[in-house]
Amino acid sequence: MQVIDDVLGALPPALVCVVVAALVAGEAAFVAGLVLPSATALVALGLLANEGVVGIVPALVSAVVAGLAGGNFAYFAGQRKPPKQHKKAERLFERYGGRAVFLGQWVVGARTLVPRLAGRKRIPYRRFAAFHTPAVILWALWLVGASYLAGASYDVLAARAGRAGGALAVLTALVVALVLAGRWFGRHPFPVRLPVVNVRSRLPLSLGALAGLAFLLVALIPPIVRFSGLSAADDAVAEWARGEWTSDGYLFALDLATSVSPEALLAVAATISVGGWLLGHRWRGTRPDWPGLFHCLAPVLPMAILAIVLVLLDPTDWTRAEPLILPSPAEFGGPLPSVDAGPAIATYAAAETARLAAVIGLLTWLITRPFARRTQVALWTTAAACVTVCAGSWVYLGWSKLSETVAAVILGIAWAALNAAIWSTRRPSEENRRTLALT
Repeated sequence: MQVIDDVLGALPPALVCVVVAALVAGEAAFVAGLVLPSATALVALGLLANEGVVGIVPALVSAVVAGLAGGNFAYFAGQRKPPKQHKKAERLFERYGGRAVFLGQWVVGARTLVPRLAGRKRIPYRRFAAFHTPAVILWALWLVGASYLAGASYDVLAARAGRAGGALAVLTALVVALVLAGRWFGRHPFPVRLPVVNVRSRLPLSLGALAGLAFLLVALIPPIVRFSGLSAADDAVAEWARGEWTSDGYLFALDLATSVSPEALLAVAATISVGGWLLGHRWRGTRPDWPGLFHCLAPVLPMAILAIVLVLLDPTDWTRAEPLILPSPAEFGGPLPSVDAGPAIATYAAAETARLAAVIGLLTWLITRPFARRTQVALWTTAAACVTVCAGSWVYLGWSKLSETVAAVILGIAWAALNAAIWSTRRPSEENRRTLALT
C-alpha cells in the first residue's frame, strides 16, 4: 500500500484522480482486481486527499463517477449477451431482487459479476439504477471519506480492518437474528403459555420479552462498536469538526439537534397508523373496534419500550468526563449550555440519536408500505439521509463522539428492523382478535 501511495503521490493531482477512476471503473467493467482491488485504490486516494495531494471533493466525485460508469458498462455488457440459465444467479435475483445489486457493490468480485448478471437477466435498467446508484455513492463515500478522516498510514488502517470486519460481522448477525426473532414474534403474538398464566397476562409477558431484547441491544452494541476500533477516530473527527465551525453552521446544527423530536415523529407515526385504520373501515363500510385500534397502535409500543430502557440503562460509552468545548462569545452570542453539562449532554445526545433512528425507521416503514419498490427505495434513502444529518449535527457540535453516534444509529436501526419484522409478519386473525378482546 505504501508503494501505491508513493506512486500516486508523485503524479499531478488531476492525474491521480484519473488513474484511480480508471482502476475503479476497470474493476467493475472488465475484470475484478484488473490491476489492484479498487477498494485499495480508493483508500489510497482518501489518504492522499488527507495529505493535501488532491482535493477531497474531486476525489469523492471521481470515485463516485468511476463506480457508476463501471457498473453501468458491466450491466449493458451483460445485456448484449444472450440470456443464459444460471441457477445461482436466478435464485439470487428471485430472492433478493434489486437488493442483490445493492449488496453486490460491497463485495470484491460481485462488483463485476452482479451488474453483468442483472443485464443478462434483463433486469429493467431503472430498477438496476435505483439500487446501484445509492450503493456506489455510499461505497465510494465510505472508502474515500473514512481514509480521509482517519489520516493514518495504511498499516494502522490494516491493523484495524480485521477488528472492524469482525465487529461488522457480529452486528450483521445480530440484526439478522433480530429480524428472525421479529418474524417469530409476528407469527406467535402471545408466545408464552404457562398453565398458571391466564390470557390477560400474556401481553405483559410479550412486552417483557421485547424489553429484554432492548436491554440486550443497549448493552451489546456500544462495546461491539468500541471493539471495531472506530473510537480511535473520535478525537480526529472532533478536531476536524471544531475547525469547520461557523456561526451559521453552528446555529443550524444546534437547531437541528434540539428541534427534531422523536416524540413528535412518533405521534405522526401513530396518527398515520390510526388514520389508515379508520379509512380502511370507512371504505369497507365496517365499524371500528377496540381490538383493531390496539393492533394498529401496537407498533408504537416497542418505541416506548426502547425509550424507557435507554433511561434505565445508560451505556458507559455514552458518558464522558472531559469538558464540553463550546464556541467563544465572540463566535456565538446565543444561549449555550454550561460546560459542566458535558457528560449529561453526551448521554442525552446518544439516546436521542438512537430513538430518532428507530422512530424514523418506523415512520418510513408505515409510509412506504403502499408504494412501489422504486418509491420505497427513494423514501428509505431520504430517511437514511435525515438520520445521518441529524446524528451528524451532534458530532459537529462536539456534543457526541463519532463512535457513540454510530452505536446509537445502529441501535435505532436494529430496533426499527425488529419492529418492522414483527408487524410485517403478523396478520390479524379471528383468534388473535378474540385474544386481544380479552386483554
